[in-house]
Amino acid sequence: MKNTGRVLFAMLILLVLAAGNIWATGSQQAGNTVYVFGPTPDHGWTGSAARFAEEKIAQLNGSGGKYTYVFRAAGSPDAQIQQIEAMLAESKKPAGVVIQASDNMVQAAVERIAQANIPLILFDRLLDGTSPLIREKMLIAMSADNYAIGAGAAYYMVEKGLTPGEAIWELPGDNSAVSVERATGFREFLTGTRPFNDDQGQSHTIAANKRWTDAQIRSAITSSQVANWSRDNAKTYFESYITGKTPQTMAKWLWTMDDEFVMGILELLQTPAKAAENALFESTVKVITGCGGLTALYDVMGRTKAAAGNQLYQADGVAIMSPTCRPGFFVDAIQMMEDALNGKDISVHYTDKAAKRFHEPPHLVDTASWAANKNNPSWRGFD
Repeated sequence: MKNTGRVLFAMLILLVLAAGNIWATGSQQAGNTVYVFGPTPDHGWTGSAARFAEEKIAQLNGSGGKYTYVFRAAGSPDAQIQQIEAMLAESKKPAGVVIQASDNMVQAAVERIAQANIPLILFDRLLDGTSPLIREKMLIAMSADNYAIGAGAAYYMVEKGLTPGEAIWELPGDNSAVSVERATGFREFLTGTRPFNDDQGQSHTIAANKRWTDAQIRSAITSSQVANWSRDNAKTYFESYITGKTPQTMAKWLWTMDDEFVMGILELLQTPAKAAENALFESTVKVITGCGGLTALYDVMGRTKAAAGNQLYQADGVAIMSPTCRPGFFVDAIQMMEDALNGKDISVHYTDKAAKRFHEPPHLVDTASWAANKNNPSWRGFD
């Protein structure tokens, strides 16, 4: 009897511990709802990505599939954190989560998703680099290939005649990893240590006789202070750069990291007070690059809408190019969640298997390629 009592007591303790463990790790019954978190679909690249996501969700919900998709838009990190907390407090556990994080502030909330073992896909603003837990639990992290964006800008300039040691003016976006990766890709293409891999699966390398030395990189590239993705800051910094320049001292190659920067520069140069600077710009500059897919810049390339009849906006003689990753690949992230929940292996999409990442390569948009692809939905610009 004593032994029997001890056995029963031990079994009771084990049951209590097991129940506590279930409670600690989450005992919610899994539901059929997939939550997609993103920005408010109002403006910019991220707003365009959100509109693509809404279209995809409507399509999936109308297809009669097993899962119901719900889009949650947030205008700030705090709002997104509150949305995540509300989701986690529901009686049924989500079937999956696809998230474009508003900011790194959201990391702790996303870690709670990972801790609950909810299938998780990260899009665009990735948190796996700073959170081992998220990296372990996520199915895939998808982002633009910022190294390729920089390499693509350098490739385009070389194709347009850039030679080793020529002056380049660089306008960075900010001090984040996005800008650092773009700057690194640009320089590494020129030195021949990184190819440019385009959206057609083609790999481009710089010819041996056109490669730059590290000394040429250091001496020939003049980098402005960061513009913090601001059109107005771009105007201010470019005005400071061009003031006092001559055809002999003006850089022919302008490497900026955002379409807003290019538009700011063009707006500055169209003002009557800057007629002399505009004449210098149009007669000297060979290429100016942006990034992003801004419709207004596509209009300049296509000589339509705002650009029509405006000689200064047209930047005659200057090649304008935007290495752009389609905001529509948010759709791919949502489809990958649908595929994973239905038993498909999405690891086939990894471009970096060790990191479980997919990097979206850019397409290079200039006047010629825009004319050829402007009716392609994947090339759709944003306001």
